[in-house]
This record gives sequence, C-alpha cells and structure tokens, in this order.
Amino acid sequence: MDIEALKNAGLGAADLMALLDRHSVEGIDCDVDTVGHEGLGAALESFCERWQVGVKNLTKDGQGLSQRLIDTAGAHAGGAGHG
Repeated sequence: MDIEALKNAGLGAADLMALLDRHSVEGIDCDVDTVGHEGLGAALESFCERWQVGVKNLTKDGQGLSQRLIDTAGAHAGGAGHG
C-alpha cells in the first residue's frame, strides 16, 4: 500500500472541500430585478437553494472521506514494520 499516496489523497480531498466551502451558491443573485422575469427568478432561487443543500452535503461527506483517508494512512504508517 502506498501510504504517502493515501495521505495525499486525503489532504487533496480536504483542500477541495475547503474550496467548495468558500464558494457559496447563496451568493448568486436571484432577485427578480437581476433576472428580469419573476417566474425565472423564483425557479432560479429554488434551484440555488437545493444546489446549496447538495454542496453542503457533498462538503460534509468529502470532509469525512478526507479524514478517513488520512487516518487510514496514519494507522498503516504506524503499523508498518509490525507483523
């Protein structure tokens, strides 16, 4: 097992989740005046709200995956040479 690659995958996933967390979908302006159409503005706002929930779930799951990859690398590194 390539422990360094496992650790790097975990750190890379952590970096990606931090990047996603910094770019909120909530910052998209869905105001009717901006969009120019009430129905389209409402649809865009609904889409963005659902999109934000998906991004939050992805970020949470990704952070958990990242931590497990790093923990697994650490456990194997600590156990290397034993056995």
